Amino acid sequence: MKIIVNDANILIDLVELQLLPHFFELTFDFYTTSLVFEELEEDQQEALEPFLGSGSLLVHEMSNEQLSEINDIQKTKPSLSPQDCSAFYQAQIEEGILITSDNTLRKFAQANEQEVHGHLWVFDRMFEAETITGELATEKLNELCTQVNQKLGLPENECQNRYNQWSNG
Repeated sequence: MKIIVNDANILIDLVELQLLPHFFELTFDFYTTSLVFEELEEDQQEALEPFLGSGSLLVHEMSNEQLSEINDIQKTKPSLSPQDCSAFYQAQIEEGILITSDNTLRKFAQANEQEVHGHLWVFDRMFEAETITGELATEKLNELCTQVNQKLGLPENECQNRYNQWSNG
């Protein structure tokens, strides 16, 4: 099964949108790192607890050796946080897909030939897997852009394409 490594921003937005159950219904193995998990606020961690308990989400504890490797990654790209570097590192060692909306992390991952996707990809997967309806996808994507994460800056034409697809799907 394909592995997904989650950065904090995607998890935070899925918590706020109340889409976690729909997300974890997807047929992937979901990972994050202890550094990313510790970055989340207490209520966000609590929202993820049922998925940790069921094994749907695995939090990888970093060894001292891995923390050193993460530190080395950060030295090559100081604008990335240790949490960002840990998600990138985990995606690489798991040969998984990195999920993030952080533009700096996305560009770094792409430059290092790491498969990386963001919010629109997540919405597409949930719609295609029918864990959400077109109506709910449209409602939640609109809520994401107008209320939950106004600074996200998703391309308007890509959002409109999805609204059109979801209303016909």
